[in-house]
Amino acid sequence: MGTKVNKPILVVGISISFVLWLWDSFNQQIINLGEWGLLGAIALGSGFWWWQGQTKVHRYPSPVVRLTEQSVQDVLTQVDLAIETLGTEGQNLDISGFKQQLSQLSLGFDRQELTIALAGGNKVGKTTLKEVLLNQTLSDKITLLETESLFKTTEIPEIQADLIVLLITGDLTNSHWEFLQKCHQNYQRFIIAFNKQDQYIPEERSIILEQVRQRLQPMASPSDIIAVSAAPQVLKVRKYEETGIVKEWTEPQSPEIKQLSDRLKVLLEEDSKMLVLGSIWREAMSLKQQAKEQLNSIRRDRALPLIEQYQWIAAATAFANPVAALDLLATAAISSQMVLDLGEIYQQKLSLSQGQAISGNIGKLMVKLGLVELSTQTIGSLLKSNAVTYVAGGTIQGVSAAYLTRLAGLSLVEYFQDQDINSSRQEGIDLTQIHQKIKQVFEQNKRSALVQRFIHQALPHLPQSHGNTSTV
Repeated sequence: MGTKVNKPILVVGISISFVLWLWDSFNQQIINLGEWGLLGAIALGSGFWWWQGQTKVHRYPSPVVRLTEQSVQDVLTQVDLAIETLGTEGQNLDISGFKQQLSQLSLGFDRQELTIALAGGNKVGKTTLKEVLLNQTLSDKITLLETESLFKTTEIPEIQADLIVLLITGDLTNSHWEFLQKCHQNYQRFIIAFNKQDQYIPEERSIILEQVRQRLQPMASPSDIIAVSAAPQVLKVRKYEETGIVKEWTEPQSPEIKQLSDRLKVLLEEDSKMLVLGSIWREAMSLKQQAKEQLNSIRRDRALPLIEQYQWIAAATAFANPVAALDLLATAAISSQMVLDLGEIYQQKLSLSQGQAISGNIGKLMVKLGLVELSTQTIGSLLKSNAVTYVAGGTIQGVSAAYLTRLAGLSLVEYFQDQDINSSRQEGIDLTQIHQKIKQVFEQNKRSALVQRFIHQALPHLPQSHGNTSTV
């Protein structure tokens, strides 16, 4: 099916590029100076990208606002809107499962039964602590769960429970810290149980407890960081008789978990409502994310053909107008319309001026990152090394323009997919985020095999001019 072009930005932009091409024939030196300026910008941008890669930014979680029943109800409303949007855009898609899960969440505010998960790494005493707690009179409405050993991989685990008791046997590790940060951000209440404290001398116990409390001060109350001994070491007793005989025996020690048991009883009595709200919030956000992923898949299927349409128009335009500075101008005009069309697919209502601004910023970022030069060099070398039989004067520029247009489109798709599914208006783009998306998409698409495949797809879309063709 033929491509129908009825876009004012696109038509005007390409027209301007051809006018400038005519002007170029009278003032080639100025254009050459412009190209040298562009190369300089590329060099500076490449250096800036390298310098940024050497600098690691450590992000810490921002404080979370205390949950209320109304704020959780608001999240459920957002989930409902997300499900309705999925039903509207996904033709013949069955959303009854989503609706049923949402209905169950809405009925959970008065839930009395609570789940406590005992979690931690390998051999920290989860099983023993569970057995000891089961012998305590906590509540008949409590279910104790023992998780599998955590932190075997770098992936941060997710635990379905109203309250987590995280067992440690020493100071916090980086894995502990990242896991607890995630819990804090997700309204997941936790208690730290410093188990096997009897294996340390009193001074060491105090130091470890104080270090943990200091590190978790923004996220946890000191009363939620407790030292326990679920299975204390046996006590060796030695007795000297008057007759000179020495008798030795061992005496088992009772578990020391009273402080933990008392703290759990207080939380279950005073904070059960907040524990339930936190669980509903997490489940609602998970349900919303599932709906969003399905909707993003549907929207991506609509976006990819649109990106391909614009990349081939960009290729043909740059092929017919093979001057680097003008290629960027024509591609920017095409990309402006592409931004608006992609925004419409992702329900991000953008104005004409916003589309132009976003397109211009993406172009600047590509130049700063050195992607224009890198892409052109890679494509040029592959064209020469693979003995392609069709290479005209503007072929490299045409394929490069298509490739860069595709990178821009895929970066926008990745960016829009991260936005709130219920957002009806996008005031602009976060340049920091789009910067990261461009780098991410480029890294995913820069392999020679992928670029070579793209070249073979692009060549048939270039106008064939037998007078300018040559064999490499």
